[in-house]
Amino acid sequence: MPVAIAIKPALRKVLGDEAEAVFIDVLNQIQADQRNGFEHSIEMQLQAFREYLDRRLTEAEAKTEKRFAEAEGRNEKRFAESDLKNEKRFAESDLKNEKRFAESDLKNEKRFAEADVKNEQRLAELKTQIAQVQGTLEAKIAQSQAQSQSTLIRWMFAFFIGTIFSLASLLFVYLQILAKVKP
Repeated sequence: MPVAIAIKPALRKVLGDEAEAVFIDVLNQIQADQRNGFEHSIEMQLQAFREYLDRRLTEAEAKTEKRFAEAEGRNEKRFAESDLKNEKRFAESDLKNEKRFAESDLKNEKRFAEADVKNEQRLAELKTQIAQVQGTLEAKIAQSQAQSQSTLIRWMFAFFIGTIFSLASLLFVYLQILAKVKP
């Protein structure tokens, strides 16, 4: 893009119109060459800077990848060790729990067996007590029945005699009434 150059009137007189135009073209050409050279220089420097940045970025990526790979390796190793420790702890815990459960089962079986023996003894004692109570009740019931039978017979005899006296009295009164009525 040409820049408008102002030439002094004194120089214009010396050069003339044609020389002035040529002089302006030469100055514009010099300016264009400088600009093109400057742009070319900047372009080359930018290209070199891009290459430098690309190289640095590649190096940084390589370092980062290496670090991540190393960290991943360490983490995998730690996780593997942790998994082994946890598996060992879980296995030990399972063994302890199984042992405790087995001991608890043995204790409970022993307690249940003792409780069964005690319950059998109590049941036998209860059966003997029930048999004794049943025998006692049967004896009392038999005794009560014998007493009630004798008491019943007494009451029956008392009512029978009372009834006979009542009938005899009624018969006597009837006969006296008849005797008074028949004259």
